[in-house]
Amino acid sequence: MIKAYKAYRAQKAVFKISAYQTSQECAACNHTHPNNRKTQSSFHCERCDHSDLADHNSAVVIQKRAIKLILHPGTGLSKRGVLLADTGRGAKHKTHGAKASCAPVVETSKKKRKAAQAA
Repeated sequence: MIKAYKAYRAQKAVFKISAYQTSQECAACNHTHPNNRKTQSSFHCERCDHSDLADHNSAVVIQKRAIKLILHPGTGLSKRGVLLADTGRGAKHKTHGAKASCAPVVETSKKKRKAAQAA
C-alpha cells in the first residue's frame, strides 16, 4: 500500500483507482467479460485475441484509468501542484472508477487502526 503522506511530502499526486473488473477488462480493446480470464495467471481476450499475464493486464488497465483521469478536461492542478477533481457541473460523470485525492491526506488514528485490526 502506498504511503500517501510520503507522496505528499515529495509533492506527488496520489490516485485512487478502482480495481473493479480490471481482471476481466482487456487492456487492448477495453472488452470486459468473465471469460477473458479463465485461469488465475493468464488473460486472453475473446474479442481481440490479446493475451498477457493477468496481473500485467490489470496493471495496464489501472494505468489507463489513471491517465484518463489526468487528461479529463475538468481536472486541474492546485496552487501547490496537487491534482484536483472537477467539482462543477457534470463532475459526477467523470472517469469511471477513478478519483484524485486532495492533499493533505489525513491518516487514520491509532485507536481506529487498533479497532480495525481487532475485527
